[in-house]
Amino acid sequence: MDESLTSKIRNDFDKIALHDQEGWDHNNHYHRFLLKQLPIRCKTVLDIGCGTGEFSRLLAKRADQVIAMDLSSKMIEVAKQRSKQYVNIDFQVGDVLQLQLPVEQFDAIVSIATLHHLPVEELLPNLKSALKPGGRLVILDLLEYESLQDSLSDVIAVPLNWLFQILKNRHIKASPEAVKAMREHLRTDKYLTLSQAAVASQSKVLPGLVLISFGQESDLTSASAGFFENSCS
Repeated sequence: MDESLTSKIRNDFDKIALHDQEGWDHNNHYHRFLLKQLPIRCKTVLDIGCGTGEFSRLLAKRADQVIAMDLSSKMIEVAKQRSKQYVNIDFQVGDVLQLQLPVEQFDAIVSIATLHHLPVEELLPNLKSALKPGGRLVILDLLEYESLQDSLSDVIAVPLNWLFQILKNRHIKASPEAVKAMREHLRTDKYLTLSQAAVASQSKVLPGLVLISFGQESDLTSASAGFFENSCS
């Protein structure tokens, strides 16, 4: 992965972290659904791209240990501040591409809105080997629309998105600095289509992976979740 792009992503999220406010967003909208895809109890869970640690804290309620990693040191600072009562979360600043993940270490590995920043062909084999037999890999990420049919869900999803923003975030007003920081990050964000994601993930790496496409996330993207259970063989 290009180091200049990695540096930009890190800097973008350092700025975004400075203006983060807790409230409803596209990511935590799916938290309950994602938790249902995980074992009720886990010994060790890896959270890649944990951000401010919101999902990590949910994981900590069902796992003995959560290792929560993010490229942004500022995001990790905020996560630690908001998670002081969770002694079983180990927040780490790091680039998952630079790590040698231990083999068959994790009962579950999760990643929310992170993998589109990474070369999945390089990363997914490492994640698979890091799962224990029977362990689960759960991914939620953004996808580009592939066809007109993909965007038909917007007829319902866009109004619902606006309604959720109004009802759930009435007490939150994003600052101009926060809006600017997010727009700068989105300027260089790139996403796979659903078919590209399927090809990249299922080419002898994650056989049996289940991909589910959801509705609208922004003007040009939708959300997709992927679930993989490591074979015991």
